[in-house]
Order: sequence, then C-alpha cells, then structure tokens
Amino acid sequence: MYGKELTQAYQAFRDAGDEIKDKILIIEAVWHRSSIQIQFARRIFSTVPAEYCRVHLDAFETLKAKLATAVNKLESVAAPFSKDSRTGIVIGKLKYAIIRDSLDAAISDLERWQRVFDPTWFLLLRIGDKLIDSELTPKVVLPSNPPSQPPATPTPLLTARNLRGALSSGSPVEVHVSLPENGLDWETAVPIPYSSSTRIIQRAGSTKFFVVDTIVCDSHLNIASARTDAESLAKKLRHIDPSVFGLLACHGIIKRKDKSSGRLSFIDLIFRPPAGPAETKLYRAYTLRERLMQPRGLISLTQVLDIARKLASAVSFIHTCEFVHKNIRPEAIVFFGNPDDECGDLGSAYILGFDSFRNINFQTMRKGDVAWHRNLYRHPQRQGVRANEAYVMQHDVYSLGVCLLELGLWESFVSYRKEGMEGQTVVPNESMTQLLGDVVSGDGGEVESALPPPSGVRAKERLVHLARTRLPVKMGDRYTAVVVTCLTCLDEDNVDFFGDAGEDTMQDKDGVLVGARFIEKVLFRLDEICV
Repeated sequence: MYGKELTQAYQAFRDAGDEIKDKILIIEAVWHRSSIQIQFARRIFSTVPAEYCRVHLDAFETLKAKLATAVNKLESVAAPFSKDSRTGIVIGKLKYAIIRDSLDAAISDLERWQRVFDPTWFLLLRIGDKLIDSELTPKVVLPSNPPSQPPATPTPLLTARNLRGALSSGSPVEVHVSLPENGLDWETAVPIPYSSSTRIIQRAGSTKFFVVDTIVCDSHLNIASARTDAESLAKKLRHIDPSVFGLLACHGIIKRKDKSSGRLSFIDLIFRPPAGPAETKLYRAYTLRERLMQPRGLISLTQVLDIARKLASAVSFIHTCEFVHKNIRPEAIVFFGNPDDECGDLGSAYILGFDSFRNINFQTMRKGDVAWHRNLYRHPQRQGVRANEAYVMQHDVYSLGVCLLELGLWESFVSYRKEGMEGQTVVPNESMTQLLGDVVSGDGGEVESALPPPSGVRAKERLVHLARTRLPVKMGDRYTAVVVTCLTCLDEDNVDFFGDAGEDTMQDKDGVLVGARFIEKVLFRLDEICV
C-alpha cells in the first residue's frame, strides 16, 4: 500500500526538473522490483517453514515502516507548495532542495532494504516444492503501478528462475561452462599479493583480463566431486549481479591436464572482474589482508560497515547455492581499485579463494592442514590434519566472525615477513602473540605449525574475549554482538542460533532454517547499525 502511495505522491513533482525526474524513476524501478518479490512470496508462503516465514515477515514490516515514513515526510513537504495550471508544481530553490533530499532518503532506504531482503528472497529457491517452480513460470502478474520506463536489469523472477534451474539437478536446460585452455594467456598470470589461490590473467589476444581461482587436483582430492562442484558453481554464478551478491560472475571453468600423463592437474574457475576503472594505471586487485596490514587512514566507519555487510551477503549466497566455502579469511577477500587511494575509497569487497569449496550435500573428506594461520579462521571442530567434525555452513559463519573481528579492529592478526604469496614466512602480529601466547607460539618465539584441539578451543575463547573487550569501543555494541554471535554460532548456549527452534533449526533438510537464522541474526543486525 505505502509503496503505491509513495510513487503516486512523487508523480506530482515530475515537472520540477530533470534531476528530480531521474530520482523518481529510480524510486519507481526499486519499488517495482520489490513489489514483484513481495507478490511472489505471498503466493508461496504455504510451502515455507514457519521459522523462515517469521524472518520474511519481519523484513516486510521493516519495509512497511520505511515506506510509511517516506510518505509522511513527502506529504509534509508537499503540503505548502503551490501549483501552477500550466507547469504543475512550482517550487523555489530551498523547497527544491528539500524534495531532492526527500527523494535521496527514500532511494537510500529502499535500496538498503532491498540489499537485506535479497538474501531471504533467494533463500526461498532452496525449498524443494513444485509450487515454487509453478510460480516462477513466465506468467508474471505485474504490480498495478509499473515504472515509467522498463528496468535495465533482469526482473527478479527471471533471475530467480535462472538460479532455481541451476540449483535443480534435474534442470532440462544444459548450460555449458567449459572453456578452452588457450583462451587465456597464461604467461601474463599475476598473483594477487597475499591471496590464497587467486591470479589475474589476460585473455589471449586481448587487453581484457579475468580473475582466476585454481583448484590443485592432487592425490588428496576427490577429483570427480571437485569437477562436478566447479561446473555447478560456474553455472550458479554465471549471471549474478556482483553488486548484489558480493561474488564475481563466473565466466566458466578450464580443466588443465598434465601433458605427459593426460591426468587432470588443475581446475580453474574463471571470473569476470567488476565493472569499473579497469583500464586506469592505478587499478589493481588487492586483498583485505594487504589493506589490514596498513593503517586505516581515511577509511570511514561507514565503509567498514559496508564491507562487513557485503561479506555477510556473500556468505549467505554461497550457502544458498548449496556450497560451503571452507576458506573464508582476509586472503580470500578481494577489492578492485587503488589500495593507496588518499580518499580512503576501498570499493566493493568480493569473496574469492574457491580452492577448497564443496557442495554441502557431498561427503566431506575432513581433510585439513597444520598451518596455524589458516586454522585460526577455522572452528575448533575443523582444525588440524584430520578434522573432528564434517564441514557445515556454520563453520563458514565462524570464519566470517574472525574476519569481521579483524575488520572492526582494523588489525591484521597475521603478518608476512616480506611481501609475497602463501608460502612466505607467516607470523602472528604483536597483539595476537600477546593474546594467544601458548596457542601459536613455541620455544624461542617460533610459530607452531598446528593448533591442536585444546589450543583451538582456547584460541576461540580468546577471540571471543577480544571481541567483547576491544571491539565495542571501535565499532559499538551492535557490531560486537554480531561478531560474538558468529564466533559462538555452534555453542549450545548461543540463543541466536539455538533459540526457541532448538537444535533442529541448525539441521534442517534444505538448509533454509540455517540460512534464515543467519539472515536474521547477522545480516539484519548489521543493517540496523547506523552511523
């Protein structure tokens, strides 16, 4: 109701100038998208678990409140305006500025709500019910107040239909994602400093480049499963909007074989870089690790929160696609731009580092390693050469919590002795050495390779303590609560993840309830933080 009122109310100001007109078109387009999603959700709610419905309805109530506020504000501004019979609304410069600011606030509120609502919307696609397939067929009932111009991007139902098809193993549409090895100029490969597995490689015969994650097909890998997972991920990420999902669109995969034996040696995931100043000399890719090892400088609290929200959205969508990432840490979080920008503009963050991911439905090999700087980001259940528990989505949530802690403190827990890639000497920074002490430091200040199970538990406890004692001063109580929720998401006394729904919430068939709890307790709460 309020959405229709808002778009109708702004119609009166169409003749107030091109700038105002352009902003009205943006509001109409955003509301058009939201309206389609809301109508669809209403039609399929009978198939949705009660816990998910509650989260969805909370999102709707938030939208209703935002729209009501926007309508009331506009009505109060528009009331004293005069109207000319020939030109419509007549406004002076001051009132013009008021209307412009009102439009900007409405756009910001709607886009912010859309950013939070999108994960709940795409999570619906995990539910295995034929009604959802039926409602996604091309018989769209458009809202009664469509935008004045058609949207430039695909409708949410088209995007959902494509993703639903990719999620379905029985999809009749076969999408080919395999690419030829000679399509890239491998001699131009440049590793992203401090990244875990990501390189920038030029397209053969072109100045354009791709972002490449490489999976090494060694004897410890189930190659058949890895190949299936890579193809599935490429299909699901083929047409996504990076600005929405916090992930790059996947162009395809390259399967490289050993020339002598003919055995599969590498699987390369080829991602398209984000649109932007890719041709400027200052443009390059860099990791969150690289940036955290530098002073925060002019990077605002707003930017830090935006990065946190984008990372949480990316984790949510990875899980919606039925994958666990297994390698979420600052080395796998990549920015594109100028890391030395004096204005402090970091740009958008994207999660890469897909060298260890797998489908949540496939059997886990419980394989780990002894590197302390990787185990630091793993839940105690998943540390060491042989993990105690199978990898589940909540383990990614824990890793996200460690990253959000570093981000909020703006402090790199890991230091490199010299600039370089994985394999360089890696040591804990000063505060991490003081905090963990016996956990990661051996005799003579040498870093131990592994975090044994008891040490892993102590590391987790000390990270939680660090969050509770140092983070509130820098980021506030709400951000701190989100970080602690992530770090304790598998603790039985965590009321956010083990609330009234009990343990069944974390072990549901479709993974929808796990995702719903994550959206509610992490995404929603991050969005509620205002600075």
